[in-house]
Amino acid sequence: MFLVEIMDLIGTAAFAVSGVLVGIRNKLDLFGIFVLATITASGGGLIRDVIIKKGLPVFFTEPKYLITIVISTVIACVIVHFAYNFLNKIQTLIQIFDAIGLGVFTVLATYGSILAGVPIIGIVFTAVLTGVGGGVMRDIMANDVPLVFRSEIYALASIIGSLAFYFLYGVLDVTVNVYLCIFVVFAIRMVSMHFKLNLPIISIKDGAMGGTGYENKGYEEYNG
Repeated sequence: MFLVEIMDLIGTAAFAVSGVLVGIRNKLDLFGIFVLATITASGGGLIRDVIIKKGLPVFFTEPKYLITIVISTVIACVIVHFAYNFLNKIQTLIQIFDAIGLGVFTVLATYGSILAGVPIIGIVFTAVLTGVGGGVMRDIMANDVPLVFRSEIYALASIIGSLAFYFLYGVLDVTVNVYLCIFVVFAIRMVSMHFKLNLPIISIKDGAMGGTGYENKGYEEYNG
């Protein structure tokens, strides 16, 4: 389906750009930036294909994905290099491109799982893993706590988008459903970022960790 292929490439490009921005923020060299972009852009798709398809994942059989990553990486590097005013907004840009990738990969994984006859629990599970997988790999390789564990509402946005697509499948035209549910995931992420909406965090009193030095490590470190 042409729409699915186009949206898949858009999601790949968006995640690749988020990987590039993380690499630049962490002062990686060009090779490190490209590796981070590739892992981010391909990680979720690899998970999706392993779960719902037989044979090699499409990333290994169709060069268009790697070409998309290379082009996205080059363009992002050039823009950031010459547009210095972007640098003070790099974290926001990472989250915006990450949200686009999250929405696209969540919805396409849901659609693919439905076509493969996966039960609803498996559909949502696959969609969330596909949506967050590349970002988790990116953050771990960049020595960060993954965005999904420390950010505003993230995985929940993927779950809601997946369920929305599932229940609207057969009710709305597939094209409309795809665009709508991608927007739902993206909008939830943007609203949660703007209003700093989070799932509950377990609070620990000062000194409760026995002076290990980990009392305040985590959320504050990455959001200060």
